[in-house]
Amino acid sequence: MAILQALDHPVELVSAGLFLYLAGYVVYQRFFHPLSNYPGPFFASLTDLWQVHQFMTLKQPYTLTKLHEKYGSIVRYGPDKLSITDEESIKSIYQCGARYMPKTEFYDAYGAAHPNVFGIRDESLHSIRRRHMSHSFSTSYIKEMEQYLDANIKILRQKISGYASTKEAFDLKKALHFYVIDVLGELAFSQTFEVQASGDETRVPPVVEHSLLAAVTGAWPMMTVRLKRWLPLIPHKGLQVLFKGRKACADLASRCVALRLNAVRSKAPVSDTPERKDILTNLILAKHPDTGESLTQTDLETEAFGFMYGLS
Repeated sequence: MAILQALDHPVELVSAGLFLYLAGYVVYQRFFHPLSNYPGPFFASLTDLWQVHQFMTLKQPYTLTKLHEKYGSIVRYGPDKLSITDEESIKSIYQCGARYMPKTEFYDAYGAAHPNVFGIRDESLHSIRRRHMSHSFSTSYIKEMEQYLDANIKILRQKISGYASTKEAFDLKKALHFYVIDVLGELAFSQTFEVQASGDETRVPPVVEHSLLAAVTGAWPMMTVRLKRWLPLIPHKGLQVLFKGRKACADLASRCVALRLNAVRSKAPVSDTPERKDILTNLILAKHPDTGESLTQTDLETEAFGFMYGLS
């Protein structure tokens, strides 16, 4: 009889069911979840929206630091996330390998369209792509590129010396950032962005906007794919600035790839400097170990887009 009476009031029935579900979810997350024994904020244990809020307010790293000061070396900052600062744990974590600790959907948020070596979740494909890039991060390669690093260090020293002689206050962090941008351009694309020499901040690729957008959407893994699809349609000014920044980075990567591809195919240097094999050129010349195939232009653009993470 009670059931029949409840059916006459569907709103109350749904409300009761929803309440029981939420209550059960909270109880499980707080007391029975595998991570329930680790301390952390209450709402962080229930939903990833807690971390989304931290990223959106630009407080995430500062909040985590305070949480570790309060709770210790292990903090639960999401329903299934732990932040660990215990250096003794590093070896144990990384010895597990990707088979036991695979990348999550968080990495999907960092790709403009397709995953690069940073975000590839397929371990076999990731291993091949890493082999393609291994020489570009070797000690011998860095030594080959030392003259280009030195040239940019010279510009940085001249800038700092100029400020010292005039006693003009300057932003050292910004000066070092400009140096890193130009060096990355040399290492990755055989061309400098000339940010140091010009002091023109408009030459700085808007990587911060892309990184913030990726952090916010990636912090909510179960919704990452949907957010990437639907957020661009929301006419919010701040949100559109982030997507505009991401597109600008992707367009810059495409231009760099097109320029480098033409140079490699014509065997002509990009600039007046002698031809050299930058990171992008090494990828252009790389072959699949089994099929002998080269990377597609889309793959190259995706990796070039990934190089820009270093600019943030």
